[in-house]
Amino acid sequence: MDNTSDRGTTFLKELKEFLAFLQNLWGILAGISVFFPLSNVLIKLIPMKSMSDDGVFVHLSPSLITAITTIVTLFIVLWTFGKRHQWNVKRQLKRIVRQAWISFGAGVFSLVIYLVIYFLTYYLAWEPWGWFSDDPRRLLVEIPLMITYSIFFALITRAFMLLAMSEFFLTRTTKK
Repeated sequence: MDNTSDRGTTFLKELKEFLAFLQNLWGILAGISVFFPLSNVLIKLIPMKSMSDDGVFVHLSPSLITAITTIVTLFIVLWTFGKRHQWNVKRQLKRIVRQAWISFGAGVFSLVIYLVIYFLTYYLAWEPWGWFSDDPRRLLVEIPLMITYSIFFALITRAFMLLAMSEFFLTRTTKK
């Protein structure tokens, strides 16, 4: 039981140190990516409108999708940090950077898929398919849109987190 308490204390101590580290440049980038889903509601960079606003969403509201995306993104932050002991940063730095690039690329690809589905649906689908206002078949488009939107933010966040954590732990090991 005491060992579990020690691990919990160590986790909290390292998390506190890591959160303090997030105040530097890498931390700012990782922190911004965590809150992009929320800021997207304010700045409207990625189209996500309901049908009443000439968009494609009827059953899933943009606010619901943003909330789900934020929860997924925060989960990815904690999950990524939880895997920190699997790294030997000095030996695996190239692998960590490669994983960050893969996450970044896959995230951008997910955004492209989101945009393609969104605009094809908006311009080509509703009338030819006969899916009007509250037809439940619209969920066949809305759910993939929610998934690709969430994947985009989760993977971009993971990419920044990997880079920030590698820098954090590399700096920490060189200080010892």
